Amino acid sequence: MVVGTMPLRDGAEDVRDITTSNPINQVVDTVIPFVSLLCLWPRRSTVLSLLIREKYLTLFLTWCLITILWSDFTFESFKLWIRLFGSTIVILALLLNLKSPDEALKYLRAVFAIYIPVTFLVIAFIPAATQRDDFAAWRGLTSHKNLLGQISFISTIIWALAVQKAPSKKRIVPGLFLIASLILVVGTKSSTNLIILLTLLMLSLYLFAERRFRRPVSLAILGCALILFFLGNAFKLEDTTQAFGKDATLTGRTDLWDAVLSEIETHPFIGCGFGGFWIPTNPSVLTLYEDDKFPWLPNEAHDGYLDLLNETGYVGLFLLTLIVVSYFKNLTKLRKAHSWKWFFIGVLILNVTESTLFRSSSLTGWFFIFSYVALHVELLQSGTFTSVIKIRSAIPRKFEQLQPAGTRCY
Repeated sequence: MVVGTMPLRDGAEDVRDITTSNPINQVVDTVIPFVSLLCLWPRRSTVLSLLIREKYLTLFLTWCLITILWSDFTFESFKLWIRLFGSTIVILALLLNLKSPDEALKYLRAVFAIYIPVTFLVIAFIPAATQRDDFAAWRGLTSHKNLLGQISFISTIIWALAVQKAPSKKRIVPGLFLIASLILVVGTKSSTNLIILLTLLMLSLYLFAERRFRRPVSLAILGCALILFFLGNAFKLEDTTQAFGKDATLTGRTDLWDAVLSEIETHPFIGCGFGGFWIPTNPSVLTLYEDDKFPWLPNEAHDGYLDLLNETGYVGLFLLTLIVVSYFKNLTKLRKAHSWKWFFIGVLILNVTESTLFRSSSLTGWFFIFSYVALHVELLQSGTFTSVIKIRSAIPRKFEQLQPAGTRCY
């Protein structure tokens, strides 16, 4: 489930302000998954079939549960795992009770059609909705500008898809919401989310060119443009980062990464336990808070891959790699456009500088799991999985027909 912080509430300014749960989360994380389980019970055979064919996310969740055994904060780790497991149950229940995963986009548009105007009103009339550090940046109803940036990037993709699918005469309204979402991304001054949208735009242009011209020339042009850009700035890191509103340390991230990498060296293969590091009472975390380099009291590594490596080790990172590889492999099997791939790719890019992967309290973390499961549900609905099973089950029968009478195969 995605439950954010209280509206207009500042981030932590003292260790005592950092908590791992709140009463709202406790109620939501209990009631909604339980109701979802009841909804899934009539479809239990479909759920089992889906889990067997998907397997990699199931293996990852199982490994996360196992790592809790050696976590120094077993109870806190188990609570975070239960939230993640509950979120997955909710996603399964929603997707298996919709006609198509794309139907969920309709409900999301309804939510953002309310959220976007309200956010603009709050920013316009409430001073606290603007975060004022080194520069003024919008944070809206969230606790930090990066959170609003993530929400706005999700909203941008949703409305871009709506514009693409709408008839020519009905594109005005989604077009206006698309522009409003882009303005919010710019207003948050979140360079990460701007880079994500630029990357997705280049990727969509490449795919369009491939469909239009069916020649690899577009890939060559795109590749050369990217190579020239990065090579031209290879020895000017500070100039490159400043172009996106960052200093050479990416606003202190590189120092934090060094500290987390040092922690990873103490348990590289199996990790310290899922959700078992960023606990306010963890001595390693308290040591970080005493360092003058981290006055903002970080509660994440600002890199999703580092956090997963720290908590689940090389095993967990390997399982994540299998999840990503299998996703794109299965994407080629789908015989129609899959809208959710844009969210999946966007979240992968986001987690280079933010940590939201498999964080149930994060909207983008929730979208990552939703996008992954949505693809497998579409494959199941299209009969792709079924046809594979029929082929595999037909092989032993044909083999048995070739055996001489009275013989058996062991």
